[in-house]
Amino acid sequence: MLVSVVIPTLHRPKLVVRAIDSVLRQTHQDLELIVVVDGPDEDTVAVVRSVNDPRLRIIVNPCSLTAAGARNAGVDHAMGEWIAFLDDDDEWLSNKLERQLVFAAGHPSALISCLSRVVTPTATYVQPRLIYDNSTPIDEYLFDRRSLRGGSGFIQTSSYLLPRSLFHRVRFDVESPHDDWEFLLRLSKRAGARVETVPEVLVVLYFEEQRASLTSSTTWSASLGWLESVRPIITPRSYSGFCLSVVGSRAAREGAYMAFPELLYRAFRNGSPRLRHVLVFLLFWLAPQRLQRQLRGLFYGRTGPRLA
Repeated sequence: MLVSVVIPTLHRPKLVVRAIDSVLRQTHQDLELIVVVDGPDEDTVAVVRSVNDPRLRIIVNPCSLTAAGARNAGVDHAMGEWIAFLDDDDEWLSNKLERQLVFAAGHPSALISCLSRVVTPTATYVQPRLIYDNSTPIDEYLFDRRSLRGGSGFIQTSSYLLPRSLFHRVRFDVESPHDDWEFLLRLSKRAGARVETVPEVLVVLYFEEQRASLTSSTTWSASLGWLESVRPIITPRSYSGFCLSVVGSRAAREGAYMAFPELLYRAFRNGSPRLRHVLVFLLFWLAPQRLQRQLRGLFYGRTGPRLA
């Protein structure tokens, strides 16, 4: 069964080599690897072309299409029945595709995810801590903070494996500042697809490292605009969770103090906030970012994944 793997990249030749190597070392060998260089980048093109493996193909976009557009372009050139994505700064364990394809045999029309080992400068932990079981709206799983320690919901792009036919019903929105989350929302709520998770660590994600990213930095106001655009398809609880947690944390990092009352107002007017949503929102504004990262690592490191 041919799997088409798409890696978008730009200006990170050393990192993409690690990602490429983890794909080509898969125990499931029936694959093609499509590396999409998202704009002019001679160094990365040279590094990718130096890899001697007939399963690898390279596409060079004449100008940047963003990570979302690069993924779409890669799938447009894919020949596999199944599509998988890998960010250029992450890597797969060698049995990732094999384990997911075995699992997919019982879920032929679903997006298949898995557990990830998250590596940060301060901690290493496993995500998600709570596996999505499709019994609640996916937006509440992703955005409704369940404790002061943090949200339990987590489905990251480098873990995706899905039928190509399903991808073409959704695709990534190149105009969206949160194309990964929007992809999952539309997949679940408009395409009616399930999201299933292999309860094994099969991906390694590297977070919070200081380096350039293909995904552009999103401002708090852009995140708030996106939240308003998807409000018709998410629940009030999800709205308030995203408003106070995601948008609130970005506004605090940017020092946008005028956002403080506006976000509280919107959360209560349009959403249904929990007390913990408000408490965490206040923490974003009062605690230094370094302390917040250390607390996240401490809390995540103490909890393992479980079923919803």
